[in-house]
Amino acid sequence: MADERLAAEGTAVPGAQSGRSADPGGPGGPKEAALERAGRAAGEGEAPPAGAEPAAGPGGSEPVRSAVRDDQGVRVLRIARLDRRGFGQAEVERRGRLRPVAVPYTLPGETVRAVLTDWRFKGHRIAAVQTVLERHPARIEPRCPHFGTCGGCTWQHVDYAAQVAFKTERIRDLLEAHGLPADVVRPAIGMDAPWHYRNKMEFTFAPDGAPGLNRLGHYDRPVPLDVCYIAHPHMFRMAAETAAWARAHGLPGYDKRRHEGLLRYLMVRRARSDGAVLVALFAARPPDDPALQAAARDWVARLQAAADEAGFRLAGLYWVAYGGLSDAVGYDDVRLLAGEGFLVDTLGGMRYRLLPQTFFQTNPVQAEALLEAALALAEPEPDMRAIDLFSGVGTFTLPLARKVSAAVGVELVPESVEAAWENARENAVPNVTFLADDVRRGLDRAVEHLGGRVDLLFLDPPRSGAGGKVMRKIGRLGPPVVIYVSCNPETFAPDVRELSAFGYRLVAVQPVDMFPQTAHVELVARLERAGRSSEQTPRNQAPDRS
Repeated sequence: MADERLAAEGTAVPGAQSGRSADPGGPGGPKEAALERAGRAAGEGEAPPAGAEPAAGPGGSEPVRSAVRDDQGVRVLRIARLDRRGFGQAEVERRGRLRPVAVPYTLPGETVRAVLTDWRFKGHRIAAVQTVLERHPARIEPRCPHFGTCGGCTWQHVDYAAQVAFKTERIRDLLEAHGLPADVVRPAIGMDAPWHYRNKMEFTFAPDGAPGLNRLGHYDRPVPLDVCYIAHPHMFRMAAETAAWARAHGLPGYDKRRHEGLLRYLMVRRARSDGAVLVALFAARPPDDPALQAAARDWVARLQAAADEAGFRLAGLYWVAYGGLSDAVGYDDVRLLAGEGFLVDTLGGMRYRLLPQTFFQTNPVQAEALLEAALALAEPEPDMRAIDLFSGVGTFTLPLARKVSAAVGVELVPESVEAAWENARENAVPNVTFLADDVRRGLDRAVEHLGGRVDLLFLDPPRSGAGGKVMRKIGRLGPPVVIYVSCNPETFAPDVRELSAFGYRLVAVQPVDMFPQTAHVELVARLERAGRSSEQTPRNQAPDRS
C-alpha cells in the first residue's frame, strides 16, 4: 500500500552531514531495522486521535503547538509547513519546551504517526513516518522503487503541479521574512515533462561495484539502482553496463571510510543537441597493471557495444585516477580511452564544448528557460555596456553580448575563463572580454575596460551567495539595473537586502524549477536603482578599491 511503502522507505532517514554517520548501527543497524519494521507494520487510513484539531491547509504556516503521544509512545504529528529542504515541519514538547522536528516525505496539513529518532539533519531532529493518517490532496504514489532510500529525489510523493506551486510560495515566504516585497514573485516556471531531465549524473559505487546514488544525508551510503527516473535512459544505460562490467571483473567500489577499493565515481554527460554521451570513470589508481589494462579495454568495448545497440554516439570514455582522501572529484591523472573526448551542446543559440570537468547546467530545458527569463528581465539595448560577475564559461555573458555594445565577464577560475574565450571564438562574439580575477577586484577592472560606464550588471554567484562586500561594492558602483541569478534563495535574500541600502528596489522575481522531484528552486531577479544615471565612475576618478 502507498503509505506503508512510503513509511517503510522513509524510515531510512539521514543522520547529520558530518564526517561520520549519525547512525551508529550503520546500514541495517538496530535503529534503522526497528524503524523499518515499524513502518512495514503500520496500518493506513486510521483516524486522527480524538480531540485533534483540523489539519492546516496546503499553505498553512502557523506553528503546530502540540504533538500527541499515543499509548505506544509513538508521536502523532501535525505538519505545519515545509522547510527549505522540502521536509515537513512540526513541533514536539521536550523538557517543557516546544522544539522543531523535521519529518521527511510529508506535506503541510497532514497528520502522521511517526517515530522520533535520535538522528539530526542540519540541526533538526528527524521523525520517521510510520503512517500517514490524514493526507494532503497533492500526495501521489512515487514512481521510483528507490524513492525514500535514494537521496536523488525527495519529492516524488508530491503531484508536480503542487511542487511548482510550493516552490513559488517558498520564494514569497522567504522574501517576506527578510522584509522584501513578495508580490513581485511570478509563478515558477515548471516543466512539461519533469522526468529524465538531467544531462549529467555522478553515480557513486557500492562495495560490490554497482553504481548508485547516496542515501539522503550520507556521503558513504550508496544505494545501488536498477532504474533512475531523473537521468536520461541512455545515461543510465552506461551506468548499468558499468555495473555489469565491474561485477564481471570483481572490481570493488571505493570505501570512503577505510579509503580502500578502486571505483569511486561514474560521471555521465549527454548533449541535448545531438544525443551524444561522454563517460568518465573515476578510480583510485590508473589502469597501469596488465589486469586493469585488460579490464579497461573490456569496459570500452562493452559501453561502445551498448551505445551502438541503443543508437547513440559515444563521444568519449575517460579513466580518471584520483588518489586523494577527499570526497571531492579530482583530476590527478586523466586518460582518454576512446572517442574525441568532448561534447558540443547548445544553449541560447550558442555552442559550448563540454569536457568532464566543465560546469554546465544539468537541466538543458530549464536552463533555456532561465536564460530567456534573465534576458527578458534585463531588457538589453544595443548601446548598453554590461558586466557579468561569476561568468563561468560565458553562458550568460555571450548571449548578453550579442544584445549590447560591449560585455565583460569576471570569473575566478582560470580554466573557466579559458573556456569562455574559446566559446566566444567558436560563436563569433567579438565584443566580449573575460577577466580571470576575484569578483571584487575584477569589477574594478571591468568598469575601467568599459570606460567607466555600466548600464547593466549580471551576477550568478555560487550557493554561498555574492556576500555583503561584493553587494556593497555593486551598490556603490550603482548600475541602473542589476540582474541576479540565484541557485540558492536563502543567500539571495540577504544579498538583496544589502542593495536595498543603496536605493535599489526589487521589481521582479522569476523562479525556475531546475530540479523537479526535489525541493530545490532557482530564480532570476531584476533590481532597479531609481534616479541613478549610467555614468557611474567619472573618467578622472579612481575606481572603488574597497
